[in-house]
Amino acid sequence: MKRLLVLALLALPIPAFGQANVQSVDQGRALFNDPKLSGNGQLSCATCHPMNGHTDNKTYVVAEVVADGDPKGRSTPTLWGAGIRQAEWSWAGNIPSLETNIRGIIVNRMKGAEPSKETLGALAAYVKSLPNGPAPFLTADGVPRDTAPADVKRGYALFSGKAGCMTCHVPASYDKKGPEDVGSGGPFKVPSLRNVSKTGPYFHDGRFKTLDEAVTFMWDFYKKKTDSKDTLSDADKRDLVAFLRAL
Repeated sequence: MKRLLVLALLALPIPAFGQANVQSVDQGRALFNDPKLSGNGQLSCATCHPMNGHTDNKTYVVAEVVADGDPKGRSTPTLWGAGIRQAEWSWAGNIPSLETNIRGIIVNRMKGAEPSKETLGALAAYVKSLPNGPAPFLTADGVPRDTAPADVKRGYALFSGKAGCMTCHVPASYDKKGPEDVGSGGPFKVPSLRNVSKTGPYFHDGRFKTLDEAVTFMWDFYKKKTDSKDTLSDADKRDLVAFLRAL
């Protein structure tokens, strides 16, 4: 009897919600790569987020590429791992809805027509389906495995300890809700650090080319803000970068 019950359950159709979700993701993927969403028919979401939603590593004012570090510029974030993030959307960190943010990108940056609710829902479903890049040295909780290299483990100990990084970058997505002002020109969204080794240039305006520069800037800010008496040696900073590269 139990075997017949199991067979009967296996024969049941896939729930309609599951089918609809798969269809939404597929539809969203097509829309994400469709330049017809833009006003000039030449820009798609994938223009700035190639490689299945990653980043083109450029800095923009609206849809124009500008020099990294331009105070009006905004660097392109990765969308990988968007489904596990805690933070709000946009560099201003003031848009809680992914659909609202996507609408703003289409209308204000791509100069496209007002998208339908169905279009926004499909695009959001696709973006939320994007996984993080491979991180073989991390557990599902985002912490180093026992098999992680020694410098990655040391970097994590610093990251979660005296370097103070977990004040704003909380596992497993390594971000947090709400903007923060770290002395870079105003309050901005705390970006996820997952995949960070592949998302330079760094900060909202792309002012730093390397993780080493970003780590040094953030440590100087944190030490001044907290009046910390701790120090980070060059070796400590290298370990922090090693951990960031493992994310």
